[in-house]
Amino acid sequence: MTRMTHIKRPVVIVNPLSSGIELAPAFKARGIPAIAVTLNYDEWPEFGSRIRASDFIEIIPDQPGIEDLLRNYDPIAIIPGTEEGIFLAERLTALLTPQLANDPEKALHRSHKSLMQTALSAAGVPTLKTLHMASEVDAEIWIRENHLQDRPLIIKPPSSSGSDKVFHIAVGADWSQEWRRAFNRVLTEPMVSGKRSETVVVQEQAIGTEFAVGTVSVEGKHYLTHLMKYTKTSVGDRKTVFDHVEFVAHDEEALGGLFEYTRKALDSLGIRFGAAHNEIMLTKDGPRLIESSPRMIGGPVVGFARAATGSSQADKLVEIYVDGDVHSQELVFKKTVVPVFLKALNAGRVSNIEVFEGAYRLPTLLDLHVWIGNGDHVPQTVDYLTAIGIIALAGDRESIFSDYEKIRAMESELVINP
Repeated sequence: MTRMTHIKRPVVIVNPLSSGIELAPAFKARGIPAIAVTLNYDEWPEFGSRIRASDFIEIIPDQPGIEDLLRNYDPIAIIPGTEEGIFLAERLTALLTPQLANDPEKALHRSHKSLMQTALSAAGVPTLKTLHMASEVDAEIWIRENHLQDRPLIIKPPSSSGSDKVFHIAVGADWSQEWRRAFNRVLTEPMVSGKRSETVVVQEQAIGTEFAVGTVSVEGKHYLTHLMKYTKTSVGDRKTVFDHVEFVAHDEEALGGLFEYTRKALDSLGIRFGAAHNEIMLTKDGPRLIESSPRMIGGPVVGFARAATGSSQADKLVEIYVDGDVHSQELVFKKTVVPVFLKALNAGRVSNIEVFEGAYRLPTLLDLHVWIGNGDHVPQTVDYLTAIGIIALAGDRESIFSDYEKIRAMESELVINP
């Protein structure tokens, strides 16, 4: 990849919300201006984020002919800030910076949670039994043909983020009713984006330890940027409530070839440039892809990653698009960082959010993000998107989990009036 020397050429960030708000400042620190492209729907304040106008030399809404407007700026790269920005960012990349594009023939496989398993299978990468369909009858036939009767299942939309409308079907007397109920909920209930799914993904449930494997890629070379272990809890038939995640060191042998598996998955999905958020379950049979997305991990993770590793996906993207490659190819683990997710145990109106002010006195406090205030109406926390905040802890692991218990004690005093 040729080193890019025209520092006045801007980077374009499509939908710079969630973790995408960190991209423009990271490029600005290297003298690269940024242009925001906003999407044509009501701005959703992902994880409390808002587009920061001062970060950009231009803010341009998506519109007919957007590619011609941006061509005049000769951008160095076009990067999605969120899941919703991927489609437009990849289309614009193919038109304006095709030398930096992912494989266009695999574009749908990168966004569709059933087709991505098809892509892995075609490349000889181990997968989970998965299919998508619109008919409950077809789903029942497929379940029977694949010997998944009375087995743990996942029911989810083919395209969503943040565990939106993901249902875990456990083995039990109500198994048949539960998967059917979840199947119809996916078809009939709108996602956070406001869209309804036309088909449903039915998948065997992977059992094991789940990891978020953060990567960046340049010319098909994949680098590990962070590794996080997930701990989730359940609400009803949804094991999608994030309790906490932990940044951990990379030990490929101890982790059963986790990163090598991720590399093969990225290859099979045609990912050649940019960041990817990969969720991998380490099962007794080895790693299995849950899903992958060609964007940075969402939420306020950039700062957490910098504390844990000294860098982040945002920093590595700057290195790729400004310097031509990453500065360090190995993941450095500096210290334990544990983001703790705050939960609303029921829906209602918040009356004493100040209970979390005690977190400022915790010895291991790294950062605090609370996205609600007194008087706000909140839903019950059922997934990543409905968490009400994150308190990140860093330092000695034993001290961190001592402070974790104090956070849960604060949370128990939160009053949410139905």
